[in-house]
Amino acid sequence: MGSENNGFSQPEMMEHLFTETDIIRIFAESFSTNLGSCRALEKSGFQLEGTLQKNGSVIDVQLYARINE
Repeated sequence: MGSENNGFSQPEMMEHLFTETDIIRIFAESFSTNLGSCRALEKSGFQLEGTLQKNGSVIDVQLYARINE
């Protein structure tokens, strides 16, 4: 449930979204402390756009995006 990808690999899914739809930007968020998730997004072609910061006990969130060029 939710993790089904109809047989597409992640790079194939991105290519499909950008070529078969009018989507121009896909974004993702990851906690800044989750280095594995941040690295996986970077390896998938996402670029870090910024860090959403909150003072106190809330964990910072990294905002990544991949743009159809």
